[in-house]
Amino acid sequence: MALQALLLSNDPDVLKTIRRALDTVNIDLQVCHNAEEAGHILKRRKYDSVLVDCDVRNAPAVLRDLRKGKSNKSCIAFALINQATTIQQAFEMGANFVLDKPLAMDRTIRSVRAAQGLIMRERRRYHRYLVNATGTIIVDAGTELPVGITNISEGGISIECVRCLDEGGAARLRFLLPGSKKPLEIKGEIAWAGADGRAGIRFQVLPVAAKEELEEWMGKRGLLSNGAMFINATAHA
Repeated sequence: MALQALLLSNDPDVLKTIRRALDTVNIDLQVCHNAEEAGHILKRRKYDSVLVDCDVRNAPAVLRDLRKGKSNKSCIAFALINQATTIQQAFEMGANFVLDKPLAMDRTIRSVRAAQGLIMRERRRYHRYLVNATGTIIVDAGTELPVGITNISEGGISIECVRCLDEGGAARLRFLLPGSKKPLEIKGEIAWAGADGRAGIRFQVLPVAAKEELEEWMGKRGLLSNGAMFINATAHA
């Protein structure tokens, strides 16, 4: 699935440069011309990147609101600035990248390519792979419970437990990945929990050895390729 970007701007030169830059990395672009329209769209759709021309009326508020919302809180944000907005102000509003207007094509392409790398790294973090494995979870200051593992990613794991877990609680996991010889021990947080015992655990403390083994295990199965579909393993199904 192609990456998606939203541009807020009514400057034809900005649109031309941004479109050409995004085309070099195969990112699809949607354009809106006013802050109200952009704010409405961003509440309903998720984008990999949002580019905000700060010269548009109320555009800085759109940039700030990105980090307060849910759908696009972690997207890669660009601030396109002129003299009215400083670089420091743009970063304080939540921008990951700042580009001065008029936009230079070579710098814009370099920034877009760097952004694409960050987007793909974040997507790889949440790639979910279905597994059929067992392990244990330690909660409630020492209570050890058997669990079944239904899927795993670099950022978390989904499990089925014999009892309902407490959302937001801490947990320690011990499990053996299919084909592995050494079990992984990882500390996490219960991101969501269902009444049927299903739960999503978000990894918090991932030892270097465990991280390397998990990445190697996923890499051998082709799970880190750019063409894969990525799903947050800790999201409630």
